Amino acid sequence: MSCTTLVLETILATPARGQHRVTPSIRAALLSTLFDNVWPLFMSGVASGFVALVAFVRLHQLWAVAWLVADLCVICARIGIARVYAVRSRAATLPPGPWASFYGPAALVTSLLLGMGTMKCIMSPDAELASLAIMVTAGILGGVASRNAALPRLAIAQICLGTLPIGLGALLASRSGSWILMLPLVVYVAAMLSIVLRHYDGLVALMCAEQKHAELAARFDAALAHMPHGLCTLDAEGKVVIANRRTAELFGATVERLKLNVPLPEFIGHVGLAPFGDTLRQQLVERCTAWLDGECSPLDLELRDGRQLEMTRNPVSDGSAVIVIEDVTERRESEAEILHLARHDPLTGLCNRRHLRDRLEELLSRQTTDHAPPVGVMYVDLDGFKKVNDTLGHHAGDEVLTMVAERLATILRRDDQVARVGGDEFLVVPGKATAVASAALARRIIAQLSFPYLLSTGTTAKIGASVGIAFSNRDDSFELLMKRADTALYEAKGAGKGTFCFSIMDPAATRGTADPAPRPSGRGRPTS
Repeated sequence: MSCTTLVLETILATPARGQHRVTPSIRAALLSTLFDNVWPLFMSGVASGFVALVAFVRLHQLWAVAWLVADLCVICARIGIARVYAVRSRAATLPPGPWASFYGPAALVTSLLLGMGTMKCIMSPDAELASLAIMVTAGILGGVASRNAALPRLAIAQICLGTLPIGLGALLASRSGSWILMLPLVVYVAAMLSIVLRHYDGLVALMCAEQKHAELAARFDAALAHMPHGLCTLDAEGKVVIANRRTAELFGATVERLKLNVPLPEFIGHVGLAPFGDTLRQQLVERCTAWLDGECSPLDLELRDGRQLEMTRNPVSDGSAVIVIEDVTERRESEAEILHLARHDPLTGLCNRRHLRDRLEELLSRQTTDHAPPVGVMYVDLDGFKKVNDTLGHHAGDEVLTMVAERLATILRRDDQVARVGGDEFLVVPGKATAVASAALARRIIAQLSFPYLLSTGTTAKIGASVGIAFSNRDDSFELLMKRADTALYEAKGAGKGTFCFSIMDPAATRGTADPAPRPSGRGRPTS
């Protein structure tokens, strides 16, 4: 590396200041400031050329002409370099370093020419010319301290090259008292150095902050683009200012359908127009508007393709809000499946004891008067089921239970309910709770469940059924009603199985199955 190249690299260096590290991208940004605005270069060239022209007119010396020509050439070269870089960098990204290596020497030459010309003006007998040259030089170097502060060593070198000849001229001038310029000149240089360093510190700090913000913004954009949920940010006026790509995808639209700076209902309506049409769009707008006016509870949206979306609103202290949109289709299906499993028997698919208990307690709670219709329950127990399990195995027993559930489903009416409440026990809640209707239903149940069962193995299983029937009284609880039905079932089994028995509600009641009274007690067998 040659000495000239080393000196140039030193002058064009961008040293770190304090805790701020100058990264390659920040250095490139600092170097590119040399080519940002050529207007100050043009004005400084006009000012220095004016001083040279005045010097020639008043002194009639050739050095003034040489100064004028050289200064114009160097200024034109600097402007040309800056313009060419600006034009080419628009078409493609250009590294500013090589261009700065051409621009820097030209800037140094410009300052040296300015200093040498001002020195000659000070050494001339023309006091007015000297004052004009000093004033113009001070202004131009002040502009250098501001414009080239992004490269502090270059700016300091330009200031020194412009002021050292002035000091030398003040010492060599034939006029007495010219040396008095030395002290103000030293103060001026010190002030310019302070301005350059302060501007450079500010620029580096600002660019470092901008770089950190840009990195954070890039991470934020990446997080928004790849997050599994839709996200919208509302400003204080309720307008959507940010929306990620996932938001459009959840509504079956493209990113181009995202319309920002509009209220959320209009935003949702616009993104849902293309995939779902105007009818659903209007529904989305109306529901979203009502939701925003209400509480911050989640809003469920069911789309035409069967998917379910959930929107949650998270207010921010400054009046804005963050809207999170999530596809909850699988979650809702899982919740429904879990709820179904919690309330139904996994083997037969019938309601389980818990589900039927909730239903019965609801019916019993409506019995507030003596005139309210009673609630009836029929406790069904399979006779001989244990023998099937013992002889054919539990798999065969499960198959029989499944077929029992199917037969019960075909027997019962739409308003009847049935549940499996034990291993081989079922509970029927008839919609019409009268003795006659319940007796008829019990006969059908016993008859249907007593037919043989053809298993998948080719074996035939045969079981029977016994039924205990009970009707509710006012203020009955679920446990008490079930206890009476269970007692009636016990009596039916004790009477020889394959029969049904009513719960004994009144000691004075007569036994029989044909009694039309609402709460009879008795037993009977199915007719063939």
